[in-house]
Amino acid sequence: MDSTSKFVLSLQHSRWSKNIVCIKTVYEKEGALYDMPPFIDSGLREFLEKKGIGKMYSHQVEGLQYLHEGKNVIVTTPTGSGKTLIYNLSAANRIKHGRGNKALYIFPTKALTQDQLKKVREFDFLTAEIYDGDTPADVRQRIKRKPPDILLTNPDMLHVGLLPFHHTWRSFLSKLTFIVIDEVHTYKGIFGSQVAHVIRRLRRICSHYGSSPQFILLSATINKPADFAEKIAAAPFTSVEKSSAPTGKKHFVFMDTELDSPYPLAINMLLESMESGLSAIVFTRSRKASELLQVWTHQRLGATSEAVSAYRAGYLAEERRAIEKKLFSGEMKGVIATSALELGMDVGSLDCCILFGYPGSITSTWQRIGRVGRGKKNSIVIFIGMQDALDQYFIKNPGEFFKRTFEDVIINPENRIISENHLKCASAELPIEEEDIILYGDYILETLEKKPFMKAPGSRRYCYLGKPPHRDINIRSIGDIFSISEAVTGKVVGEIEENKVFSECYPGSIYLHHGKKYEVIFINEEAKSVAVKNIKADFYTQPNWWEKIEILEEKAQRGGKYTVKSGIIEVTTQVISYEKRRENDKTLISLHQLSLPPQNFQTESVWIEIPEDTVIEFKKRDIDFHGSIHAAEHSIISIFPLAVTCDRWDIGGYSFPFHRQTKSAAIFIYDGYPGGVGIAGTAYDRFSTILKSAYDITKMCKCESGCPSCIQSPKCGSNNNPLDKAGALLLLKDIINGEQGEKTNGKQA
Repeated sequence: MDSTSKFVLSLQHSRWSKNIVCIKTVYEKEGALYDMPPFIDSGLREFLEKKGIGKMYSHQVEGLQYLHEGKNVIVTTPTGSGKTLIYNLSAANRIKHGRGNKALYIFPTKALTQDQLKKVREFDFLTAEIYDGDTPADVRQRIKRKPPDILLTNPDMLHVGLLPFHHTWRSFLSKLTFIVIDEVHTYKGIFGSQVAHVIRRLRRICSHYGSSPQFILLSATINKPADFAEKIAAAPFTSVEKSSAPTGKKHFVFMDTELDSPYPLAINMLLESMESGLSAIVFTRSRKASELLQVWTHQRLGATSEAVSAYRAGYLAEERRAIEKKLFSGEMKGVIATSALELGMDVGSLDCCILFGYPGSITSTWQRIGRVGRGKKNSIVIFIGMQDALDQYFIKNPGEFFKRTFEDVIINPENRIISENHLKCASAELPIEEEDIILYGDYILETLEKKPFMKAPGSRRYCYLGKPPHRDINIRSIGDIFSISEAVTGKVVGEIEENKVFSECYPGSIYLHHGKKYEVIFINEEAKSVAVKNIKADFYTQPNWWEKIEILEEKAQRGGKYTVKSGIIEVTTQVISYEKRRENDKTLISLHQLSLPPQNFQTESVWIEIPEDTVIEFKKRDIDFHGSIHAAEHSIISIFPLAVTCDRWDIGGYSFPFHRQTKSAAIFIYDGYPGGVGIAGTAYDRFSTILKSAYDITKMCKCESGCPSCIQSPKCGSNNNPLDKAGALLLLKDIINGEQGEKTNGKQA
């Protein structure tokens, strides 16, 4: 019996057996090998044979063949199936045969770029260099003077470091024949919408220098891959999805936390797996959770605490590199990570993946699972279900976990703010010509006809009037990045996105970093910085806020008794106070008022308008209507990611007993990003399914008056008050019945 099977058996006979609700084993699969394509250079064949690669898996042969035929390709086979060899071998083959052919590799993170450089350099006749924010100035100059065969970078550096200075890269761009974009499932929402524009800008500049590079995109987890690839690169794609690579045995253990706190259970699973000789990774859904788990794990480990570390976004580059090195070498046996380690980076031989809560999507879930049991290696996955609706949905329906397919990856390159920003960049790089409108679509004309763009007389050629805007645009969010620094020493301890500053780093809040607690002193909006001081405290903080929603435009509607609409709204929020609560029992210590500026933005929304008859009926039956629509709103938001690719933190919501514009009660659900990224628009078409799931999960929950598993929300600005579970069920059922008997009217989506 192998070590993972022994560990599963030990759990079944341990004191934690009461938490186990399901165990499922997915058995190993034998691989099938095929002859290498005949067009592969003989020298490369010999090179691969020395490494023990004489034959290939089906998807490798298929991908190489399509690339040889000149097609753009997207490969979406499972993690550890050898996708990297497809693009490395294809690039090496054409570089070996072409005069000065160049390749560009784009990865979403610096860590993954560093990891992939090692694999490229195994082809010792190729030259390869990384060009990113960590590359020293003298090395950058050398790379530009003499570009390597393969340049590795990330979308951020492509946006600010290459495209604005394309004339200094002429010798590279004019010979560019091959572009790799790896881990494309990460290019969703705001980030993906911006990357789509960066790639369009790259294609324009390549065309200017006479090159038309071929694309290969890769991901282990994505639905409708060819459709998504075409949205990212604005070009047709051929998809490779079936793999003949072998897989190891995977044990899945589903554990409920109804009887225990989830934190001690996760810590015990991590320590037990390590004591059994397994290396483990715990994936959390938040920075705060990763920090708390690290603190409490270190308290248990004592002198051997260096064997475990947290890893998350917001850590400084040198901190992340040190952790990666220890993981790869095997010096570190446990890591507690957010999605920052979700990508296909080789972090050594990991055996056990502990999911501390459902990651929010099937796509993200299988990416995390893919960090363990690489190739033929056996592994174990422990899913610890938290007390929220999505987790409990899978705890109660574990079969659904294995049935569900990967979600659509949603992006919106037509987002007005994003497209306007990148059109400024594009026209600063090269004037926008008539043929570029085909690359973008007619939607850009409205932007180009306004200032600060200038149209050349008698033509459709547009130029940008103003200083290059590139460095003012952060492609991973809409807004700036704030630095978090110690007030006394000035030492930078972390970073935070602008849209999270006032909700997570308000004055008086507790900020966690590497197990240390910092109190926020003040926010300097002008300097884009947050000042903090290190403190010892046994409490945490949570904010309270108010919200206002104004409808700007209705785009579509359908309805019978209840009207469901989609459109554009303006959201205004203001954090007005925060609470201090004890860590051990969550009791309220004190309430503190705040005086912070309101924040507002325009976005896409879907909403339900509730007729006056329903309100009257609830009052007649002495049911708290306000508590009912508030609870229904929470239930809908909690289950949203089952139907639409998003995290519950990507969306916002608000319920109104009476909204002045609808002249009725209304529940709004909206994209949590300025301009929207398509979440609400997609949800409009799937709203019946969302409502049915919200009703089912609320009804299934065993609680009497509402709990985090059904109607309580961790991000509620009014501290989950008021809520009425029975009223929410009555309202949701009535809306569902109304949807089933609805008639269509008005404009259609």
